[in-house]
Amino acid sequence: MNAREEAVCVAINDNDRAWYEMLVPFILSLRRSDYRGHIAVIGFGLSQRKIDILRAQGINVSVAEEEALPVGRYLEVARLCDLNPGLKKIALYDADIWFPAGTFDLFSLVEGDNIFVCTDAWFSDFITNPLIGPDRQAHSRMVRDEVANLYGSALQAGLIAGTRQAWQDFAAHVRECLGRVGIDFRAVYGLDTTILHLWGAKERVTLLPETENFVTKNGVKEGIDANCNVMLSSAAGPIRGLHMTTDIRFLNCWRFYNIHSSEALRAGAPFALSTSGVSPLPAVPHHVEGAAAEMGLEIVTVASEEGARWQAFRDGENLSIIAAGNHQIRLRTVREFKPLVMTVMYLSGYPAPVRAWIESSGQVMEIGRNMIQAVFLPAPQETEFTLHSESLPGQNCTIVWMLSDRDAMRQ
Repeated sequence: MNAREEAVCVAINDNDRAWYEMLVPFILSLRRSDYRGHIAVIGFGLSQRKIDILRAQGINVSVAEEEALPVGRYLEVARLCDLNPGLKKIALYDADIWFPAGTFDLFSLVEGDNIFVCTDAWFSDFITNPLIGPDRQAHSRMVRDEVANLYGSALQAGLIAGTRQAWQDFAAHVRECLGRVGIDFRAVYGLDTTILHLWGAKERVTLLPETENFVTKNGVKEGIDANCNVMLSSAAGPIRGLHMTTDIRFLNCWRFYNIHSSEALRAGAPFALSTSGVSPLPAVPHHVEGAAAEMGLEIVTVASEEGARWQAFRDGENLSIIAAGNHQIRLRTVREFKPLVMTVMYLSGYPAPVRAWIESSGQVMEIGRNMIQAVFLPAPQETEFTLHSESLPGQNCTIVWMLSDRDAMRQ
């Protein structure tokens, strides 16, 4: 097939964090693969500024006519088929998927009039929660028992692919189900997956390899190739699409930004929603300065991007600084540390910086992808060092710098 006959679609609303943490990794990782077809973003209330950024980067943008994203995205893909008769195969992805492998081979697997999906790790309650009415039990058996018998597990709605005919057939099913909201369905979270399962119960679904939309509960294997590049795979082979579900969304070990940090900062720059650079603050925040002084440290300068935020507190023998946004903190010891232990951590519900490092006397100590790491620095009195945190401007990533006389985790 001609690459221009294929389209990868993703739907997103106007949430800034979703923009940085989902859409940008989706686009950057897809572009670094060998996929050369269309990339289309379906915008549900997407701001004009974001639309302009996407179009300036050669991304097709479709302004959604449907109101609700979860189910409406299905109908929007069918509408794209109607508006673009040259499209032959279309894939709709969740925005929280990125592409670790350099090979994009999805469309070679898609043929016929069925839609193609992967299985999920287990059946969740949200599959049956939308069901109501006198036929609820029968529909529950369809979406659970019949789907389990046909496919062996629940169906994952994070990737749906098909030919234009498959999408048109599926869209007719979606419209028919939406016509029964209030009778057989409630318009609540999970309705999109319920509708997919009912289509599966009609044997209109074909399974894809789990690697095309891989959920980490199935077991991620990490490796390094000959060029020291991180490789993510599974028992079924290299992972094509890694689904960063809510429970693991900000784990650095599997996050696009932390695996491809240099490329993310370079290629992601045109997608940044802020132009603020790191510049010196006119004064060091008093609460940070005071907590550092109690520890035997002087804060020489603080530089940050616009909107950065700070918290600092003493925790027993430790000084902890929690900072959000790009920043540089230059400190000087006013007493001797034997050694100064700098433990770097991240808050599990927040994205970590793309890059973090500690600099002292011309030596740069990079912080890697682990959840917690420690750097030991011999620090006589008057030793200066700088803490650096860098992400895309406006990404607002959070880091915890903990400074102490000893390694809190060492026995």
